[in-house]
Amino acid sequence: MAESRIAQLATSPLLQNFAVTASQKAIRPVGNFIAPICEVPDLTFRYKKYSEANRYRVPRTKRQPGSPATVLGFSGDDASLTLEPNALDFPIPNADQLSDEGAQFAIMEAQGVLADASALALENEIVSAAQTSALASSLTKAVDLTDDSVDPIAILDDLILAVAKAAKNGAPVKILFGTTKFKQFRNNKNVKSRYIVAAGGGAGGNARVGTVSPTIEDIGGLLITNPEVQLSMMVIDTSAPGTAENIQFLLDTVIIVFASNSTPNRMDPSFMKTFARMGGFFRSGSYTTVDQRDQVLKMDWTTNPQVTNTAAVGAIKS
Repeated sequence: MAESRIAQLATSPLLQNFAVTASQKAIRPVGNFIAPICEVPDLTFRYKKYSEANRYRVPRTKRQPGSPATVLGFSGDDASLTLEPNALDFPIPNADQLSDEGAQFAIMEAQGVLADASALALENEIVSAAQTSALASSLTKAVDLTDDSVDPIAILDDLILAVAKAAKNGAPVKILFGTTKFKQFRNNKNVKSRYIVAAGGGAGGNARVGTVSPTIEDIGGLLITNPEVQLSMMVIDTSAPGTAENIQFLLDTVIIVFASNSTPNRMDPSFMKTFARMGGFFRSGSYTTVDQRDQVLKMDWTTNPQVTNTAAVGAIKS
């Protein structure tokens, strides 16, 4: 039967590997940058959640002979969380009319579309949560970067140091720029003046000197600690259904400065983490529609992005 043929193809090692690879490639860099994957052993688990009231502390490792060592672990005081199920479907009409090769290509196309859309949804969730938490931070301040009397480098350096103190050496500080805020930052006179370039030799060996605006790859070198820096370019339609579209940048006039380990665990003091099931969290499969006419490729994933350290973030806003 066609449905068993599609199901067998979809669950073959070849197409399962293709689905896993497509999912890994589809993961958006910004989402993984600000809330890296933190694998957990089960759907429900405990994790350390830090705040101003419950701060991260470097553990004491020294011990006297015969005395007990410091114990690390989870207790009833720690936060409890359950991974959230997510799913997307992609119908394959007239599956019974497809050759094995055609069915295989249809499955690969569906898996690619599902992987891309699921990763996009996850990034939207992560960046939205990060922005809300960052704007609520006591370290956040409003700064007009279009004002050339303002020095954005000095302001960001101060915020980097403040976040580093809040993270207490537990994680390196990183920066995520909103789209318009980065445009304002790179065109600020005090930023551009740090990039002096020689534009070739003139008469008598004199070079013409000018300034250039930096790209996102240049920013880390300007700042104390040379942090990792990313730029958010994701756009969303903020209009109501049935009305004209209103396309806006998801992260626009905000710069988020945060502490984050690239490979976090459930106890480290990173600002955000995306908790996910160990062994890969994107799972592909198939089923038959109720009317028995079509085959549907499905993508399921269980994740839960969380702000895990409200103290380890600050922002520059408009």
